[in-house]
Amino acid sequence: MGRLGHVRIAPSTTIGRELRLDGIETIGVSSQTLAEEAIEAGARDLAARILRYYRQEMDIMNGIMHVWIQDTMRYIILKAGGSDESATVAAGGVMRAFRAYPFGEAEESKALAALEDCRDDDARFWLERMHLAYLNVHDLQVAWMQDQLSFIASEYEEEAVLETVLHTHQDIWGDRYAAWDDMTPWEKVCLTVEGMRGGHFSGARRRGDVIVEDQGDRFMVAFDPCGSGGIMRRGDPETGRAPWLLAEHGVNEIPHEWVWQKTDVHWYCAHCAIAMEWLPGRTRGYLLRPLDHTLDHQAPCPWYIYKEDRLIREEHYPRTGQRKPLE
Repeated sequence: MGRLGHVRIAPSTTIGRELRLDGIETIGVSSQTLAEEAIEAGARDLAARILRYYRQEMDIMNGIMHVWIQDTMRYIILKAGGSDESATVAAGGVMRAFRAYPFGEAEESKALAALEDCRDDDARFWLERMHLAYLNVHDLQVAWMQDQLSFIASEYEEEAVLETVLHTHQDIWGDRYAAWDDMTPWEKVCLTVEGMRGGHFSGARRRGDVIVEDQGDRFMVAFDPCGSGGIMRRGDPETGRAPWLLAEHGVNEIPHEWVWQKTDVHWYCAHCAIAMEWLPGRTRGYLLRPLDHTLDHQAPCPWYIYKEDRLIREEHYPRTGQRKPLE
């Protein structure tokens, strides 16, 4: 079965749900591609299992984006003078349809029925339709977040962007990485890749292809391009859609420690500096998952998962105004 033999979808007791726990041979391969390979190989039970997991990957990130947009909308209403109660009710009301809409449900059902009936072409067709049901909404939500953060920077000054990311941090990154310190290094890689694979549709084909390397003291997970901020900055390599036009105040003008002391960082991308370096370095002592952000929109975006916190290289700390803890 070739690389299909490396696919391992199993319960993770650490995070309390199923996770793709493949080895390094396949962990960066799109779940959609592996499902198609399983169909081609006649392994329909495996194809069905990967297909269900693929929808889970997409659905988790879809839900995260909804929460982020809603929390940010709530923040804007509060800043505009609304009460805590009115901000919560209004933001929740606006996003109600997103929470209720059955993204991918009908397409998954059609694909699974086709597999059951050995209609392989139909299964592949509905698998792709399920992918598009999430992808198109995902890209709109990324642009929506970029514009909300640009509005916040324009109306309330740049420090308000940090404030709103902290406002939603627990609902998004705090909950997702609550068990981080209890995970093995490889589980950390698998959870990271899941979010950027079916979650954010990274890679030139927008299917979730991710580069993963073992670099000795750490694993590198890289995206070319990242399927969220990278696509917004570079444009969509699959469709040729242009980069998202910047609204006024769409990038920072002040080199804050929470944007790597750089300027011209898109506001969407600022959350990576805050959630992976600036905040965890100040709360847990060690960075969570440092990355090599670049202002070159055509360059890959590498993230690092160190095998032990103490191995995190000193070079990552100063850009967010920190020092590596003493041994």
